[in-house]
Amino acid sequence: MNTLRRISTCRFTSNTASSTSLESAPAPLNPKVQKALTPATFSNPNQLARYLSKKVLAHAPGRFVVLEKPYGLSCVGQLQENGGVFGNSVRDERKTEKWAGTIKARTQEQMGVTISDCIKDLRKLLREPQLSFCTGLKRYLSGAIVLPCNEKDSNILKECIRSTSSNVEPPFMYNALAITIGRPEKSSGVITGFATFRNVGKHKEYIFEERKTTKRAKTGKYAVEGHMSYRVLDTKNGISLIDFSVNKFARHLPRLMLTQMSCPILGDTIYWRRLADVDGVPELISAGNMGHRIFIPPHLCSTLETSNRSLLTSLPIYCHVYNTIFEDVGGHEAHGLVAAAKPPAHFIAMLDLLGLRHAYKDFMNRSEKPSEDSSSSTSRTSGDVVF
Repeated sequence: MNTLRRISTCRFTSNTASSTSLESAPAPLNPKVQKALTPATFSNPNQLARYLSKKVLAHAPGRFVVLEKPYGLSCVGQLQENGGVFGNSVRDERKTEKWAGTIKARTQEQMGVTISDCIKDLRKLLREPQLSFCTGLKRYLSGAIVLPCNEKDSNILKECIRSTSSNVEPPFMYNALAITIGRPEKSSGVITGFATFRNVGKHKEYIFEERKTTKRAKTGKYAVEGHMSYRVLDTKNGISLIDFSVNKFARHLPRLMLTQMSCPILGDTIYWRRLADVDGVPELISAGNMGHRIFIPPHLCSTLETSNRSLLTSLPIYCHVYNTIFEDVGGHEAHGLVAAAKPPAHFIAMLDLLGLRHAYKDFMNRSEKPSEDSSSSTSRTSGDVVF
C-alpha cells in the first residue's frame, strides 16, 4: 500500500523526473493534424538552396528568377542599418544616434537559415552569376519572391515596388489568402487607415486607426498608411477563409486591418489576443488591455487536438501571398510580371481540417478562368508569370 501511495503521489508532483510517466505523455497527433501544424524547415543554406532550385516558378535568363519562398524563413534575417533597400519606415532618432549600442544582432539560432544565406549556392545551381536578393516577403508569409539577375533589373524591381505600393485603389500589389478567427461584419469591402507604434500602458504596440493620417505623420514616418480590399470565401465553425489584396505589408498593416475587422489571422499570437470572449461572443478590445479571456472558436481545440495555450502560442500564421504584381518590368508586350505560388502543404492541410478546402478550390477555379479584359484584377489572379 505504501508503494502504491508513493507512485500515486509522484504523478501529481511537478518539476520532478518522476512526474513524467508514460501515462502523462501526450498522445501522438493525428497525421493530418501534424501536417497542418508543421511547416517545412531547413537546417543549412545548401539544403535550402537545393530546395529552392527545385521550386523555380519562372526564369527569364539573365533577368529574373521567381522562387517559392517557404513559410517561416526570413529573407535577410537581421534588422538592416538605415532600413535596408528602401530606407527606414519608422522615425526613431534615438535608434540612429545609438545604433551600435541599441541594435543587437540576433544569434544564428534565433535567425535560422535565410534566403540571403543561400544566394551564393543558388548562383551556381541556377547558372546566374549575378543573382542577388532585392526584396521578398515577411518571415510569417509564404509565396513567390523575385530575384534579379543583374543590377539594372534589381533597380527596376525596386521602382516597381515604390510605384505599385503607393496605389490607393485596387488592384493592389499583393494578393493573399488568410485563415482567420471569426469573420468581418461585411462579406467584402475596402478598408483604409494607418498603422503606428504607440504607447499602450507601460509598453508600445502597433495599432491601427481606420482613417486618413496627416501629411506630417506620413512624411515624418510616424505612421504608414495602407489600403486593403477583401472578400470572405467561406466560414465554418467560427473560422473563415479570406481573399485580400493589400498595397504593402509594412508595420503589420494587413494583420492589423484584419484584426480591426474582428477577424485576426489564425496563429497570429500578437493580435489574436485583442479578440475577447464576452459570453461566448468575440469582441474586439483595445490594444494593451489584459486579463480578459481570449476568444477561441469552440471546436478548434478538438479539431487540432491541442490545448488553448498551445493554440495561442505555437501555431504558424496561416497567411499566404498567392501572387505579387510588378506592373512594369519592361520586356515583351505585357511589360508586367505576376509572380504566383500555390499555398504550402501545411496551409492546405489546415483548410482540409477546418472544412474550407472546397472554398479554396472554388476560388482557384474562378481565378484561373480567362478574362475578356486582360487588364482586369481577375485576370491577374490567374497565377501566370509574364515578362
